[in-house]
Amino acid sequence: MPGLIVTDLDGTLLDKRGRVSPRNRAALKAAHDAGWQVAIATGRTWSESHHAIDCIAEDALFIGVGGASLHEAGSGRVLSTMTIDAPMALNVADIIMGHGHRAHLLMDASLTGHDYIFVGTADLDAATKWWLTEHPIKSRDWHAAPGDAHEQLDGRVLRVGTIGAEEELAPLVKLIDDRWGEQLAVRAWGALTANEVLGSRTHMLEIFAPRVHKWSMACVAADRLGVDRASIVALGDGLNDLELISNAPMGIAMANADPRIMAVARAHTAAHHADGVAIAVEALLAGNLAPGWRADQGGAA
Repeated sequence: MPGLIVTDLDGTLLDKRGRVSPRNRAALKAAHDAGWQVAIATGRTWSESHHAIDCIAEDALFIGVGGASLHEAGSGRVLSTMTIDAPMALNVADIIMGHGHRAHLLMDASLTGHDYIFVGTADLDAATKWWLTEHPIKSRDWHAAPGDAHEQLDGRVLRVGTIGAEEELAPLVKLIDDRWGEQLAVRAWGALTANEVLGSRTHMLEIFAPRVHKWSMACVAADRLGVDRASIVALGDGLNDLELISNAPMGIAMANADPRIMAVARAHTAAHHADGVAIAVEALLAGNLAPGWRADQGGAA
């Protein structure tokens, strides 16, 4: 029976130009027409992904911020969130600022009217400035947390983080993980830069409430849609797809995926710039997708 297809965006559904190819669009439409639900799951916010959402039905679901938020794809209406409590968010922000960085507090914009609060006085790095010019993002600046910060942040902080050179962030990542690793989900990896280079010296530090990841919110999405979790098919490439690909009954790695994603995937498709999503979905609809399936063994025709 048809179930739920969950696909990552960057490095998975989007090609090297950041677009959804005609073949990928056609495959997802064919899946929808065949009765499959289709959801996007990304580290981006809904507003940062709006250019790519039209490849799925308006009544489909969108998993954003690495699993911290769930939205209606068409309207962006927030259906569910997993947030960091205000005192913890401020504690982490203080540590980030103490290491010479601006703290990035990603907010539930449906409650605040803005996407980010940047805390501190350090300059924003070049990658962040580029991202802000490329997307319809609203932000506020706090040189220091105001007296009513707890009230402004309560139930609204989806993620705390910063961006910087890998060697500068490494000690900060270790400190936060050592101090709050049981209370927070701490992740760090190469950032997407203006040159679209993954794994560069520019790294992102992202901190979430515990148990926030794409798989946990994919389960919430499946339950809302009335879909059996055992019928979830997931596609991804990056480290924020690890739980999604390892837990999905049919987790599929892109050919360009991180080796740790490749290692836990049950099937392997072509690269994101070679219509890997479409190739896997076409195999699914043809009844050929099974554990051990590889696009280079007849699936890429």
